[in-house]
Amino acid sequence: MKDSQHILCLHNDNIHSFDYVVETLMEVCGHTSDQAEQCAYLTHYKGKTEVKVGNLIDLLVLRDQLEKKGLTISVETNKTAY
Repeated sequence: MKDSQHILCLHNDNIHSFDYVVETLMEVCGHTSDQAEQCAYLTHYKGKTEVKVGNLIDLLVLRDQLEKKGLTISVETNKTAY
């Protein structure tokens, strides 16, 4: 079994504009505009969405950068990763 993967999740905060969230995801996570828009829409309608999947250390760095930009972010464990 591989090390479990982790998930970086964006949470809806009803504070930041759609455009701000899109720009921030593009800047910090390297998303294309389409990827960032999809994440922003899903977050708005579902309350949270997965932004990236990867190893814990890399995601913690991204979490810290996104939190500095004011976004609400969490890192969760993907217990089904093999």
